[in-house]
Amino acid sequence: MKRNFSAQIWGVLALLWLSASLGLAQVPPPPSVTVGDPNQNPHNKIKRWQFGGNFALLFGDPVVVDASPTMAYNLSRKFRVGVGANYRYNRFRQNDSITMNYGGNGFVQLQPIDWFFVSGEYEALNVPNLEFTSGNRVWQASPLLGAGLRFRLLRLLRINVSLLRDFNYQPGVSPFPSPWRFRMGFSF
Repeated sequence: MKRNFSAQIWGVLALLWLSASLGLAQVPPPPSVTVGDPNQNPHNKIKRWQFGGNFALLFGDPVVVDASPTMAYNLSRKFRVGVGANYRYNRFRQNDSITMNYGGNGFVQLQPIDWFFVSGEYEALNVPNLEFTSGNRVWQASPLLGAGLRFRLLRLLRINVSLLRDFNYQPGVSPFPSPWRFRMGFSF
């Protein structure tokens, strides 16, 4: 029995040594800096382009499909500018009608701390004209200003939650029910 116990100990030690050897073999070598200052950290570089947006799908009355992709360029760690596209499809079951809004926006964001940002935006939407029922459409321009929170979910994915105020809001004319716009999206 003593011999069997020592064989088990040696087997466990050999298994630990093998797993440690294989584990250490998976560690990549430290990165080498090829450009810039020799003391520069290559993981501390600014990622210039960010892509993201939001997508919403709501079932009920109305059925809503909302897609808004965005693309931003980081001028520095705290300042970015970007553009986006907007598309919203609404199907109302009560009166069997369909509306579509589409357009674009340009935005500027200042991020003074890692998880908080201030955003200014100019949005132009093509919406149905409520004065005419023959299908005429009009462009509505909206300057928006607000703030938001940015959370890192995974190494490359960020969740953005923001609240913006529409300074050109007109009740009964705007396609939104309130001058406040709540948005939740992502960027990577």
